[in-house]
Amino acid sequence: MKLFSQEKNKRTLLLGMVGVLLLFVASFGLWVRSTNAILGFGGKSVYVYYCPCSANLAVFVVGVKGGVYTFQPGVSQLFAWYQIWRAGPWVLGTYAPPGVCLWYIPYGCAGFPTMGTMIEVGTSTI
Repeated sequence: MKLFSQEKNKRTLLLGMVGVLLLFVASFGLWVRSTNAILGFGGKSVYVYYCPCSANLAVFVVGVKGGVYTFQPGVSQLFAWYQIWRAGPWVLGTYAPPGVCLWYIPYGCAGFPTMGTMIEVGTSTI
């Protein structure tokens, strides 16, 4: 007495192979491409401005990849010597656009856009 017929075994094997092949092809077809959502920056911090309305810092960086970047406490992760609060040290890290620095005006808040919000940042000692 046979438990499985020869025909049923061939069909199960063929369906299994087709399923594995489809998974293999789909894994390359659904490849995640980089969108440059997290970018890098680095250089010397020349000016730090406290933004009272948005409770963050605008850090002006000059150098390799300079610009104005926002340091948002609670969002930005600070490494190394923790010298982001003053001008002078070298900074290096990653950021994600957008960013904004807001300050008080007589009828609300106004601000200027920055290159982005720092995600991770490390500083030098001097």
